[in-house]
Formats: sequence, C-alpha cells, structure tokens
Amino acid sequence: MLFILINCCILVTLASFTTLCAQRQLNNQLPWSPKRSFCDHCHHTLRWWQLIPIFGFVLQLGHCHWCNKRISLFFPLSELIIVLVTLKAFTYSWYHNLVLTCVLLTLLYLSTTDFIAQVIYPVAIIGLFPLILILPQQHFSIINITIELLIISGFLFTLQTITKGLGTGDIEFILATNIICHWEATAQIVLIGCLLTLIPAIIKKDRKLPLVPGLALGFILRLLFCPY
Repeated sequence: MLFILINCCILVTLASFTTLCAQRQLNNQLPWSPKRSFCDHCHHTLRWWQLIPIFGFVLQLGHCHWCNKRISLFFPLSELIIVLVTLKAFTYSWYHNLVLTCVLLTLLYLSTTDFIAQVIYPVAIIGLFPLILILPQQHFSIINITIELLIISGFLFTLQTITKGLGTGDIEFILATNIICHWEATAQIVLIGCLLTLIPAIIKKDRKLPLVPGLALGFILRLLFCPY
C-alpha cells in the first residue's frame, strides 16, 4: 500500500510539473523561470497550498483564490487520470514503471500544448516509443509497416484537405501510434479519441476543439484494458 501511495505522489507531482513545462514552452519561457507559479489571469503569485495537485483545485473550489477566475478542469482531471493509471498499471518492476512514466508524461505534455494552443511539438512524440520495450513481442515486417504508414498517411492528409479540421499534429500522433501499436489498435484509439472529443464538441458548437487529448486518453484506455 505504501509503495502504491509513493508512486501516486511521485507521478501526480511529475504530471503537475509536466503541464507547467508545456505552458511555459508555449510562452517561450524556461521551466525554472519565472521561479514562482502565478495565475494566468491576475498574475498573482500562487501560494504553496494552491499548487498541490488535485487538492489545490478542490480547496479553491475550481476558481482562483485571488481573482475568482475559473480554473480549467483539464489540469485536475489530467492529474486524476495519472493517479488512476498508476493504481491500475504500475507494478513492482522499476523498468516497467519507468517506461510507463515516460509514456504517460509524454501523452500529458502533448495533450496540454494541444489543449491550450492547438499545437504539438513533433519531437515530443519520441517519448511514446519506449512503450515498444514493454509490449508483448510481435512479429512484424518493415515492408508491411511502411505500406500501412503510406496508406494511413495518404488517407489522413486527404481527409485534412477535404475537411480542414484535422491538424498536422493529429496526423503525426496517429502515425506514431501506428508504428508502436499497428493499425488495429490505432483504429481503436482513433475511434475512442473521436468519440471522446465529440461530446464537448456538441456542447461547445462554436469552438474548434483539440483532438490530441482525446487520442491520448484513447491510447491510455487501449493500453490498460485491451491486450496487444
């Protein structure tokens, strides 16, 4: 029990730091500068208790303590998902846990930048590839994977041209997923991601919603509940 609790505390702290890094990179800032976190609206320096993952949001009732502006649910929900995944998937193998940590934080980083600014940094996608090391070994052909990538990329870029709704970052994420999981799992992840994005899209009809957070959650659900 103590081992699980320690893992949860470490992961949720890393998750909070990851979202901070993502926000600061979008603002052309360094992770360690400025030294103190502050409210995006009133720019008031946050106190220590406001920075506690999940609990800081609850203690403030979802609003900034200083200016009463609403705090986005994206951040506490992301941290809560990280905790739940830790409880579900982490084992006593440090190697397995290290790979999962890298993948989860990468998904969170990509989701954060896409949620805030509808942009992802392609180099960050590299953090997903260590997952290959702990997935069951599969026999695959480089030729088959190349053909799959060509077919999927052709379809996605055609869809992007026709609909104008699919971003280049979304396509890069999907193609990376296909390399890691192959087309069957990729299709399931895309379907889950689209369904998860459809719900808020219906509610907020006038807003273009990011797809990567839905794809990332679909990636996690597929990883946890469906054997590869």
